[in-house]
Order: sequence, then C-alpha cells, then structure tokens
Amino acid sequence: MIVKNNSIDFAINLIENGEIIIIPTDTLYGFSFDAYNSMIIKKFNKFKKRNSPLSIIVDSINMAKKYANCEEVESVQHFLPGPFTFLFSKIESSLSPLITQNSDKIGIRIPNNTFCIEIVNKLNRPIVTTSVNFHGLQSINKINNIENTFPQFNIFKGMENIKSKGSTIVDMTLNSPEIIRQGDGIFSL
Repeated sequence: MIVKNNSIDFAINLIENGEIIIIPTDTLYGFSFDAYNSMIIKKFNKFKKRNSPLSIIVDSINMAKKYANCEEVESVQHFLPGPFTFLFSKIESSLSPLITQNSDKIGIRIPNNTFCIEIVNKLNRPIVTTSVNFHGLQSINKINNIENTFPQFNIFKGMENIKSKGSTIVDMTLNSPEIIRQGDGIFSL
C-alpha cells in the first residue's frame, strides 16, 4: 500500500513494531527495518530468499563510529551524505549479529535523503536498507511496479530515480580502497 502521507512518525511506529517498510533513498527504493531486531531480519531473509550481510543507514559520521572503525569512517566523510555504501571494519555493537552474518565488515550508508535520515535520527538507531527485489533479480524502482509486486508492505513515496544503478559500494578495510560495485557515486581518494 502506498502511504499517501509520508509521515516519519508513522514509519517509525511501523519499524518499532517489527514491520518491514519500503522507503526512497537517494538512489533506489529500499526495504527497511530495525537493524537491532533479529526476528525481523530472519523473517526478511526468508522472504527475500537471501542470507548475506545487510547494510545499514545511519544519520551521521558520529553514529557510524558506533558500529565501525573510526579512522576508516573519518577517511570518507567528505563523500557523505551521498550515493555510497562503505564497507568498514565492524566494532562490537548492539546491532543484530544477523546484519553482518559473521563477516568482520559492516556496510554503512548515509544517503542524501532527508526522509531516511530523519527516521534514523528519531529512532536513535540504524535501519537496514536493501534493494526492492527478490535476491538475484533486478531492483524495482518505479513506485507502481513496487506496489504491484509487493502489495503487502507500506510504501513511502519519494523521488523515482529510474536511471539509478544503486549506491557505489567501496571496501575501506583494504590497504587500498576497492570499488566492489560501481553505482551512482563517483569514488576517488
């Protein structure tokens, strides 16, 4: 169902109650939910037929430092907010262990999208974001197609970035940063 009024409080209420919602980012639409809630992550992984690490949205560099190596985070702050997912060395945190699936890395986004950032800011914890599709299939980014394919979810309408390739994924844990997937962000040090 498309939510007519993009109420941040409504989105937060759904997330706090263990719901999966669909929200716009600065690139693609994403499935989003509480990054601390292992039950909803298990439910989501079963639904999407996937079992790989998930990236999180944080609202700031300071929040990112609660989940990842500070030096790595600080080295990319001039790219954020923006269309990037950075892989950092994870640190001990309250995130569900299912976020990283036993990896020593954590994927973090700070999208250039006020709606996402305000949700995280008011929740005071990260949310998951992952593309709207079934695992291995192309992302769906037209709101009507999303509603037809996933009518069971609340969809918060925003900009349709039809030409988006998603966020650029960059691994910052290596001696020399490596682009894992070229998306909308142009990365260079």
